[in-house]
Amino acid sequence: MSGIVPTTDSLAEIYLEEDLEAQRPRWERLGSSFEQRYGRRPQYVSRSPGRVNLIGEHIDYSLYEVMPMAISLDILLAVAVTPLDHSDSHQSVPQIKIANINATKFQDRQFEIPLQGDIDIDASTHEWSNYFKAGLRGGLEWLRRRRGSEEHWTPVGMDILVDGSVPEGAGLSSSSALVCASALAVLKANGQESVDQKGLVQLAMVSERAVGVNSGGYVGSMA
Repeated sequence: MSGIVPTTDSLAEIYLEEDLEAQRPRWERLGSSFEQRYGRRPQYVSRSPGRVNLIGEHIDYSLYEVMPMAISLDILLAVAVTPLDHSDSHQSVPQIKIANINATKFQDRQFEIPLQGDIDIDASTHEWSNYFKAGLRGGLEWLRRRRGSEEHWTPVGMDILVDGSVPEGAGLSSSSALVCASALAVLKANGQESVDQKGLVQLAMVSERAVGVNSGGYVGSMA
């Protein structure tokens, strides 16, 4: 894997022709649901597909060779950025608001991004938003290494709505897809327009370990 993570405004460049009929109303629902919830349209959607291992299931994290393949099932994060307002004490710390299309199963969460230190993740708790926090933590670490020397640089807040078609517990890497899409969303929100594909996957592999998942391997980074 090499090159820059692609961007597009056409679903036809993402999905097979036979999938478009189902995907168009799904993406429209995501945008309209976001607007109903947050009172504005999303600025972009971060996407990461699930995957299957054609060879080597459950050995990638032991550094053995595998042959993964991306699938059409995916995780979508609709995002709008909330810049800091230093004149308002209530908006001087970046806030994350994250919700899920499946609100009955995955409850809304809201938390602050600490200006110093790491995002707190309780790996002992099976909590869906921990996977977003893992991607957030990894993305912020990457940004701080590169922008920490910039005077007064602070991360932005984000409003997020998640939709996923990758089934849980099916061996299709739903958690990895959420971490990867989350890291990508964080980088984009904070002005990183070009994201290296291999670098993003390596970042996501390391980040996912914060939730207690031992992911990643030598050829596993292909996916």
